[in-house]
Amino acid sequence: MNRQNYKFRKFGFIIRKLLLRTYDPTFVATHFSDIRSSVLIYSVLGAITSIVAVFFVESLVRTKEASVWIVSFRLSSLVLSVLAYFFAKKRFRFFERHIFHAMILFIVAMILFHIPMMVYDKLNHSYYLFGSALIIASSAIILWLEPIRILMLSASFLCLFVPIHLRFSQKLGLDYYAFYQDIFNVILLLGVGFTGNLLVNFWRFEEYRSKIRLRITVGKLLRINQKIHDLSRIDSMTDLYNRRHLLEQFDLLKRRSKREGTSIGLVILDLDHLKTINDKFGHKQGDLAIQAFGKTLRSRVRSTDIAARIGGDEFCILASPVDAIGLETLTESIREKIEILRIPVYNKPGEMIQITVSIGATMFRAEENPSFDDLYHRIDTALYASKNAGRNRITILPPIEPSNNL
Repeated sequence: MNRQNYKFRKFGFIIRKLLLRTYDPTFVATHFSDIRSSVLIYSVLGAITSIVAVFFVESLVRTKEASVWIVSFRLSSLVLSVLAYFFAKKRFRFFERHIFHAMILFIVAMILFHIPMMVYDKLNHSYYLFGSALIIASSAIILWLEPIRILMLSASFLCLFVPIHLRFSQKLGLDYYAFYQDIFNVILLLGVGFTGNLLVNFWRFEEYRSKIRLRITVGKLLRINQKIHDLSRIDSMTDLYNRRHLLEQFDLLKRRSKREGTSIGLVILDLDHLKTINDKFGHKQGDLAIQAFGKTLRSRVRSTDIAARIGGDEFCILASPVDAIGLETLTESIREKIEILRIPVYNKPGEMIQITVSIGATMFRAEENPSFDDLYHRIDTALYASKNAGRNRITILPPIEPSNNL
């Protein structure tokens, strides 16, 4: 029973996909230029067909009165085709907004013109029957219409034209064999058009789905590439930048500083007694201390500054633009914030530890063109001066003299 239900559901799914699928707004917006082009092509073909049919009226229609009416209806079809081409070419907003309704109205009008032609030219009513069926079949393949629209249009056509054809066949004394043969040919023509519509729409939807899948895949790749890029420049433990990104930004900041005529501050920070914390409480507690310090550092620096972790317990800040007072204020705010910071011990509830930081810093201008390593080694002496002075200290070296080009 479950297997039968599965088959019925699968069959219903296929029917919905084939017959009941409609064009969603995104699909229409993506392919609107192609939809508009199909209207232009179909209206041109309709105009050419109407012109050609006018020249064959005399050879088909036997009475002059009937010829006049047939020509008038053919010219009406020509005018309708020209109007459809004009509206599609000029891209009127109302026409573009209701383009599918406009296509259906155009097809219905072209079909309905064949009814009076069947009335005035009864002897050739089969010719007009096939001509109107050909309109539906060609529109199913050329125009961008959903299968359900073509199916409903074909069903309505058969309900309207079969009784008319039967009535004229009876008046002319045609046998039922000829009548059924005509109906079979019409159904075959409509079936070819409907089948073509299914195939064309299947290809259109597959192409659209392929584009969507490609867009999704490209989006995923871009996000993955961005994530890889972020991982390559972010320290995973502290969410600060790493040494690689710091060095890249060092060169960029030097160029910007030279262009704007500003100074750059370089700060080296080293956590005090981290080894003691690791030995006493374990490396996990040391990691928690580093993470807490990194979080504090992120909260103290400006959006224009670059804060990075360059070693186990060593951190660096590139501050730009900055002056002597600003550099002193920045470093002192970090030292004070860390001094009052308390970090819970992970395996001893209620117990806290305190950490401090030793800082070395200096300022330079881009015109001096120092290398990062030269500055780092220079500031390293200031950092050790802070360590030797009892830790939890700041040592700021004077700016590099212009004559002392590192």
